[in-house]
Amino acid sequence: MNRNKRYIFFKGLIDTLDLYTDEFVKIYTQQGDMCLVLDAACMDQEMVRLQAFLLEPVTAAISFNNIGMHLAFSGGENIWDRYKIPFYNILMDHPFHYKEALDQAPVQTVLLCMDENHIKYVKRFFPHIKQTIFFPHAGIELDCPETETVHTFTGFNINERQIDVLYAGGLSRYAAEGLIPDLGEIVEFDAFSLVKNALERLIQEPEQTTESVIERCLIDMNFKFDNQRLGELIAKLRFIDAFAVSFYREQMIRVLVENGIMVTVFGTGWNWCEWEHPNLVYGGEIPPYKILELMKQSKIVLNTMTWFKRGAHDRIFNGMLAGAAVVSDSSAYLKEHFTNGQELQMFSLKDMSGLANTVKELLANEKKAQTMAECGYQAARENHKWINRLRGAQLL
Repeated sequence: MNRNKRYIFFKGLIDTLDLYTDEFVKIYTQQGDMCLVLDAACMDQEMVRLQAFLLEPVTAAISFNNIGMHLAFSGGENIWDRYKIPFYNILMDHPFHYKEALDQAPVQTVLLCMDENHIKYVKRFFPHIKQTIFFPHAGIELDCPETETVHTFTGFNINERQIDVLYAGGLSRYAAEGLIPDLGEIVEFDAFSLVKNALERLIQEPEQTTESVIERCLIDMNFKFDNQRLGELIAKLRFIDAFAVSFYREQMIRVLVENGIMVTVFGTGWNWCEWEHPNLVYGGEIPPYKILELMKQSKIVLNTMTWFKRGAHDRIFNGMLAGAAVVSDSSAYLKEHFTNGQELQMFSLKDMSGLANTVKELLANEKKAQTMAECGYQAARENHKWINRLRGAQLL
């Protein structure tokens, strides 16, 4: 039965975001809603289709990372404000990556953040955005039997899987090099010294957020700025975040392979490492859908956060839904929703040797890994799919 709800989505720029969009469109169409999916790579041509769709009332536009947020017809007025259409903008990354876009966010913007700390950041540095919602990562299950009334674990035995440990994530320090601004242009303080101190603090105190460390370093240098200037500086220095993330990703993988654990990695940067090891298998860059397939062939799916301290990552839930045993660094969100060692295994970034022991134990103890995988699957299927997030945000 059609509920007469009509939604607008965008695709065509980033494969991972397209995967999420496809999942959302599938959910809404199964509910009987009408979905217009626009190709964001050629919006000039798509404007005709958009205009035709707008002839009837639209329930909402749903997008990721600001795609389509600033669309306007001739005359320059933002489309979403003109037609009073809520624009649900799901940020997959920290808001400081999108300062310019968010500074110009339309009135109809509803910002969905993957980390509760990001909501605090938006309220402080983008106060003109009046609506923010916590919208944590979720997972996608391939070949999901949606009609099942009883949810059962459908994966084969852990010991039958061909990949011991799978990690799907690049080394962001190489991409971060392109984000480094001309630090000499920052005239208020010694930016080179601040960057050095902030990165050292993040690595020593990985439980801290990047923005709080940058602000603390400024205070230690006897500088205090208003929110406008502080927000500009944090956005300019956001590359520090990527270097910290990359440091721990590389350290984690290196500790595992040097402890005799075979790890298969995918993503950019691993082929540029200054070190090699026979236990490190680099699979290159592959489409996100293929990663989901490979997770179903993996005994352990490994995750590290993108410095989300009060959130999660889709690698966790995708791994659970693939029937793998998931191992991840901890966060306040994970500690709140899971029991360590039951649905997944958490570790501290400060204890990499402990991580190596944990992974060794899971690979050696098939029964423990199998039980954890089954518990994780049940938890993710019942509470951590995208349909759960859409319901939680009252978008269904």
